[in-house]
Amino acid sequence: MPHASFRGFTLVELIIVIVILGILAVTAAPRLLNLSGDAYASTMRAVQGAINDGKQLAFSKCITEPTCDASAPPATGNGLGNSITVQGESITLAFGYPRHTTAGIARMINISDVDDGGQFEITSFTSAGRPGIRIRPNANYAANECEIRYSQPLANGELPLIESELDGC
Repeated sequence: MPHASFRGFTLVELIIVIVILGILAVTAAPRLLNLSGDAYASTMRAVQGAINDGKQLAFSKCITEPTCDASAPPATGNGLGNSITVQGESITLAFGYPRHTTAGIARMINISDVDDGGQFEITSFTSAGRPGIRIRPNANYAANECEIRYSQPLANGELPLIESELDGC
């Protein structure tokens, strides 16, 4: 009867394979498993798209509606000032575009603050003398991390300013 020769892996070969797998797990697994940052970044890109569309829709509605004045500045104090109604909601305007408030752009794109039962942290800010609204996911992000900033026009004929910082998501 011929002698069968079985050749297996040596202990050294097995240890090398285990070490290589360990190195791959340490370097590649965190990158592959950290999907929450990607999800937040995608959500914030969707918010930015909604802001872009919402501001254009509001302006278009304002210039076609006889009671809306697209050149009117924002109201002072607590007054609504110039506004339009979209799906039963009053949207406050500044020079025909949604204001940088919860009654303006946040209501226009139908998002709300965590304090009001929403999924976003909505706060106001001022950068280089220009006020605005800051929208971040409710996930312990600091200012200028994973956020969209919207600032209403400051003068007639000016466009709203929309900025994003998504690298920190």
